[in-house]
Amino acid sequence: MANVGSGGFPTSHTTSTTTKVTPLIWFDKSYVQTIPGLLKAVAIGIDLIAFIIGQFGDSHSGRVGFFSFTSMMAFWLSLILLALYSFHVVEKLHFWPWLLVEFAYCLIWTAFYFLSSLLMLIDGGVHSAAGVFGFIAFGIYGYDAFLKYKGYSAGEIAQGERTTVGGQSNA
Repeated sequence: MANVGSGGFPTSHTTSTTTKVTPLIWFDKSYVQTIPGLLKAVAIGIDLIAFIIGQFGDSHSGRVGFFSFTSMMAFWLSLILLALYSFHVVEKLHFWPWLLVEFAYCLIWTAFYFLSSLLMLIDGGVHSAAGVFGFIAFGIYGYDAFLKYKGYSAGEIAQGERTTVGGQSNA
């Protein structure tokens, strides 16, 4: 049912969205001090530590191979994403649904880390330590997925500013 204003005429709603981005590629070291930047930096460190620890012991099993794949792919992809954000490439390409893509990426790596870490814990021995670091990475990627989903649902963009102003007027 439409809102009805004075005199029986329907009211109209006007919404305007303004996106403010910098079209230049430039290095911004302060990105790492933001929550998304800090999550990426910590995830990169945890990914590397998990991979190194996972290489100790019997490294010829399928479990270790899956864990190594998970930790190294997460390391390289997170490093690439950190570079893209630090150099504001993401801001330059603001029309692409970065938050949705990153949400899917974080969700996939959350599942991969959960499964591979569980397998490493089952393996026992030194691989249990790798499994613990894998579960830490699981938590980081899971939390990052939650933040990306929340931002995407709110209509935010990954980098830059987007403001939506709504108003109501009588027609």
